[in-house]
Amino acid sequence: MPNLDPIMPLRDWRSSLYRGGAAVVEEFLNAIDNGLPSGWRRDAEYERTRERPERVRCYLFDKSGDAAVRVWLQRVTPTRLRGGPVQVIRHPPAGDSARIGELTSELTNACVLPAAATVSIRETRPSFGLRSQVTPAVDMVFTRLADTADGKWPLIGAEQVLWNELVATCLGESAAIDRAELEQWLVDSGWEQEIVSSIADRFFADSEWFAERLAVTAL
Repeated sequence: MPNLDPIMPLRDWRSSLYRGGAAVVEEFLNAIDNGLPSGWRRDAEYERTRERPERVRCYLFDKSGDAAVRVWLQRVTPTRLRGGPVQVIRHPPAGDSARIGELTSELTNACVLPAAATVSIRETRPSFGLRSQVTPAVDMVFTRLADTADGKWPLIGAEQVLWNELVATCLGESAAIDRAELEQWLVDSGWEQEIVSSIADRFFADSEWFAERLAVTAL
């Protein structure tokens, strides 16, 4: 059955996270390059125009009489890759916006996910569900924390600074975080299942402490 929501493949791509050792990540990228579907190619020329070309892979579909789309894969750390922007260079002649989702889904399902399975890289899609209210600013700090900490706990140094920023941003943005969704996000972002309850305890305790301090300061 065709996907009835043309935006869903784009959301899935932007939320995708791939984790593995540095050597496995290299194997994964090579497997993608060697398994691109018909009509797709790696856009190395465009990559060279980026500020840090070694941190990005771009895949281009550009066929006459069809759409032209560039899909990014970003290497945020030596061991972590995230789905990046989907750039629409040209809509199909019929103006069918669903075609963009179809192409993104094709790249994902026919190439990227099989490549991940071949090299045994971990693929997840960390996100919060309907029981949480997360603004873009909050989501950005959550993502930065995940990539900086890379599954480590307890946090130290820059990781702890980001944690404090996360708690403050959640309060400042009036975010509402569901505990079960937070614990699933932690697992999907790279923390071990046995420690996520402790991390969630710390998050809510720090949030309560910070809120109390703000209330006292406001008096």
